[in-house]
Amino acid sequence: MAEILRVTDLCKKDILKNISFSMQEGEMMAVMGPSGSGKSTLLYNVSGMDTADSGESVLGGRQITGLGEDERAKLRLTLMGFVFQQMNMLGNLDIVDNIVLPALHADKKHRKEHYERAGMLMEQFHIGDLAGRGVSQVSGGQLQRACICRSMMLNPGILFADEPTGALNRTAAMEVMDAFLQINHAGTSIMMVTHDSMIASMCERILYILDGEIRGELRLGKYRREEAKERESRTVKWLETMGW
Repeated sequence: MAEILRVTDLCKKDILKNISFSMQEGEMMAVMGPSGSGKSTLLYNVSGMDTADSGESVLGGRQITGLGEDERAKLRLTLMGFVFQQMNMLGNLDIVDNIVLPALHADKKHRKEHYERAGMLMEQFHIGDLAGRGVSQVSGGQLQRACICRSMMLNPGILFADEPTGALNRTAAMEVMDAFLQINHAGTSIMMVTHDSMIASMCERILYILDGEIRGELRLGKYRREEAKERESRTVKWLETMGW
């Protein structure tokens, strides 16, 4: 399996301290740690949303660190997808128009194809009947699945998610995780920041961050629903050894 992401000695002020790790194509990895540990800062610097002070992040063979903002923005648009706890949908657009917006920004010539792909993704994640609804007319879980559709419009190789279930109830969170698992099983790599042990236990691997350093790693393998309870129990016990 090929490597999709390599991070080497990444540093950011007093937040990240010589962080190094790699991800393989098709891997789904959670990043955990207490508040202020550097989880989100790591995600932002790895993906080029922020600029590290030193070290490097290489995505799909492309050096991210050291690039100018325009180059990083282009790579984020074409090679990466993003899902955040704050869903950042535009209130003056309906759901489907929000979903196609980044694709239209990247390529205005294929408008029809973009809307067709949006419709396909919405059906896949069970929100196909919400295309014409306003942002305030759907539930939080439905809106987050719409955000996942938006992130997948240009078929990115890797998806970065920052607390994507943090604002959702358990039922909605599980629906969102089902969407992430579908995406991952189809081959997209996922790096996800979460504070939820159940959500983390559905990932293939967990990194534990404390005071800007990787303090531990747990490998769980690909998720299988029949192993859900055992995986969560194993995750909780491991987190306790990390001081969670």
